[in-house]
Amino acid sequence: MIDERIRTLVEENPGQASFEEYKLVHEVVSARAPCNLLVFGVGRDSALWMDTNAGGRTIFLEDVAKWAAYARERVPGITVHDVRYRTLRILWPLLRRFPGLLMMKDLPAGVKATEWDVILVDAPRGSIWHRPGRMKSIYTASVLARRNGTTDVLLHDCNRQVEDEAGRMFLGQDRMVTQVGTMRHYRVG
Repeated sequence: MIDERIRTLVEENPGQASFEEYKLVHEVVSARAPCNLLVFGVGRDSALWMDTNAGGRTIFLEDVAKWAAYARERVPGITVHDVRYRTLRILWPLLRRFPGLLMMKDLPAGVKATEWDVILVDAPRGSIWHRPGRMKSIYTASVLARRNGTTDVLLHDCNRQVEDEAGRMFLGQDRMVTQVGTMRHYRVG
């Protein structure tokens, strides 16, 4: 049944995650569910993550108002916090030298205080040089993950330079469990 749901999601959202990438995220979340799941980004897959973590706590962070509104309208019971990244992808070479500037300080207190079991980094979009890159969400995920005993961190689009470099730098190459397509799984703690 889950395979069918994922296949439909892939067919209806070409250019997003592949079947194998969605399956990896589903397996990691399912293994820890019900758990505390933090997702950077909302989209057409948000309902899948809510259902996969049924009985757990799932929080989404989103910087694009129309996607936050879309999720709130279409996914019953979803919790979406609006965030701002205030960095540009083109600034990555400079920002990587000053990682302390990458912590998202304006997160809600409940997000900062929670011990997250799984974190999925799939935002901001990060594909255009003059838009926010994922270095801030990756760094913040790494800080939040280290507050817990063990946190599974999933990083999408790791084939791109910023995601690849920030993932290796902040999550740790030695903590990488596996990579499926452009989805990397790290175990931090």
